Amino acid sequence: MSKNYTGSSRQILIVGNGAAGLSAAKAARVQDPEAAIIMFGADNYLPYYRLRLCDYIGKSEEFDKLEISNEEWFEKNRIQVKLSSKVTSIDAVFRKIRANDKEYSYDSLVLATGSTPIMPPFDNKELMGIYTIWTWKDVIEINKSLTDAQNAVIIGGGLLGLEAAHKISEMGINVSLIEAMPRLLPKQLDEKGSEIFEGKVRSLGISVFCGKSVEGFEADKNGHVAQVRLADGTLLKADVVIVAVGVKPNTGIFSDSVMSVNRFINVNEKMETGMDGVYAAGDVASVNGSWFGQWSVAGKQGQVAGTNAAGGNAVYKAMDVPYILSTMGTRVVCSGNADAIQSGNSQGTYEIDQKIDKEQFSYSKLVFRNGLFIGYILVGEPAKSFNKLQSLINTGVNVETVYNILYK
Repeated sequence: MSKNYTGSSRQILIVGNGAAGLSAAKAARVQDPEAAIIMFGADNYLPYYRLRLCDYIGKSEEFDKLEISNEEWFEKNRIQVKLSSKVTSIDAVFRKIRANDKEYSYDSLVLATGSTPIMPPFDNKELMGIYTIWTWKDVIEINKSLTDAQNAVIIGGGLLGLEAAHKISEMGINVSLIEAMPRLLPKQLDEKGSEIFEGKVRSLGISVFCGKSVEGFEADKNGHVAQVRLADGTLLKADVVIVAVGVKPNTGIFSDSVMSVNRFINVNEKMETGMDGVYAAGDVASVNGSWFGQWSVAGKQGQVAGTNAAGGNAVYKAMDVPYILSTMGTRVVCSGNADAIQSGNSQGTYEIDQKIDKEQFSYSKLVFRNGLFIGYILVGEPAKSFNKLQSLINTGVNVETVYNILYK
């Protein structure tokens, strides 16, 4: 879609149509009802819920069920969207960008280019049947390969890897999950929480290999992946391989600019970069040295960037957003200071209370400091009540009150 809309003299360009880009466009329109707003998307799809991609593994639902805002919404709000438009350069001096060999001028520019899946330098990584999962097109190709598959290997035990493993396992396909770290979700869970969660994963028939690194892949006679080779020599059968080991920010086109770019684009609390009139938000941005990589955070940052790009004066305030994972027929939620919730038994600094039910794959860990409730880890049944618990962070609530919320 590429209808032209004219309005005030202000022209706002938004590079990227993910969570941050869409939020920026919405906020800019609210702040300046008459501005000309153009959003550029590198692929051929309107903004969609990337976090729900794995829900469509093994299914034939249409893409429009994933859309956040459809074409009618963009037309109604007079936001021009240019799909399949890759921005290749930025001229900060003359305030221009280039996309698909065409120049566009701007008064304000929002960079929300997001991130790209990492593909490590595995041997034979170019074989057929090896995928990352980051776009709707990826899901389409993966589903084609799964039609006749008997064995699948998922490399990476994070959010996408776990959800992909679960969905493929539900199709009756043998699944092996490989995690290079010694345990699953090591940044979110302590050792006991990881043990409980891994038990749930294994109970579904999924083989788990923690502390294992992948060396490369072996091919069949047709150039299709047939085995995954681990560094210790172990060979795992694989008709389909999904690599989900993390992402890297899309900062390539900014390397020649005067912005402060060190893996991420560095911005302040107003999402301002080092260039006048240029803002950044989402996975590509680091706010005063901190990077978050969460959908809800990207949306909030985009809102601030879009507001300010349209003449506002918004400020981004870091949010205490809980980590939430719903997969494998269970839920994992953690919140609070990372050092606190990862700590072991009650020590001098923290007071810790834990409840464990291995048979039900249930676990709760409550962390207190100086009489304040400062964090928690929940796995299984207790995690259903995390909304009520989150509001009690940094209050003087006692253990009994928390347990009444979790278990009654």
